[in-house]
Amino acid sequence: MGTSRWGIAAAALLAASGARADDDTLARYRQMWNPFSAGPELVSSADLQPPGQFFARPYLFSEVAYGQFGDLALNAKALGQTLVALAPQVELSVGILNWLEFEMYVPETSWWQLPGGGAPAADGNGFGDVTGFLKWRFHLQQPDSWVPSLTEVVFVTLPTSTWAGPAGTPAIPGGFAPLGRLPATHFGVPELTESILFRKNFRPFRLSGGLYYSYSPPGSTAAGAPADFGDIFQYRLAFEQFLDDAKGFAYAIELVGLHGLPFRLDGAPVDAGRSSFGLLGIEPTVEYDFTDQIVAAAGVMVTAAGYNDVAAVYPNFSLYFYWNPRGHVIAR
Repeated sequence: MGTSRWGIAAAALLAASGARADDDTLARYRQMWNPFSAGPELVSSADLQPPGQFFARPYLFSEVAYGQFGDLALNAKALGQTLVALAPQVELSVGILNWLEFEMYVPETSWWQLPGGGAPAADGNGFGDVTGFLKWRFHLQQPDSWVPSLTEVVFVTLPTSTWAGPAGTPAIPGGFAPLGRLPATHFGVPELTESILFRKNFRPFRLSGGLYYSYSPPGSTAAGAPADFGDIFQYRLAFEQFLDDAKGFAYAIELVGLHGLPFRLDGAPVDAGRSSFGLLGIEPTVEYDFTDQIVAAAGVMVTAAGYNDVAAVYPNFSLYFYWNPRGHVIAR
């Protein structure tokens, strides 16, 4: 009995010591240079909100497609029909624990394809695919180390576009919402995406990014009979420089890569969609704080290269509205 009491006491001391160590680590991070700002448009932050802090982020993605890439092409051929797409969404986020955050994307999708190449005009609109995800930060950056914050994320994308009425939402030609959508997934298909994010502050710069891998369950359906889609690999990188810390005024250069793979991790044959495709996009972004709770970012991405996919220009804009139950918003 005495041994049990000593064991319980030792476990309690270790837990208390670990909690104090975590508190010290968080306190050192909070003392680092870290301006409150919108951050990059296309990269999810590896650093999280404190418990209870919440934001709502209206976000407008758009796409104007003008060309078609062939195999491993740097120059796209003219597209037979011009494609314009809008994908407005609302991102909702709340801090749960110092190391855990929940987020959700609730989107709409509208697109128009102009007549051309002997084909008539076409269009579609409706509810998009909802994505919910948990972010678990397992390493927090420190002022005396070059190791960045590291966060694991699991995204679950539901095919709500196919549930919105008898016919569902018509898919954008090519099967994707605009390239900036995070994560980019097969439209109208359930997907699971696993990701590792990183972020490091080193005044006046911030470097952030992530790797993403998406796959759909066997026999997934997208406006037709059950079929197996190839997996998707994505990567994102953003370099920010701050010009005015107090106003959160900064610019960023962002890189987005997307590759549809001709295989699946489960070994099932790919019998839906294109067997292999990819895009590489580059975007300049501008960030600015309007108030202590409202921050914005805007940018225009262009496809620098691609294969078996469309070349396009992607204007986008987002506005964050932050709330903190303690009254003062804390930078992520």
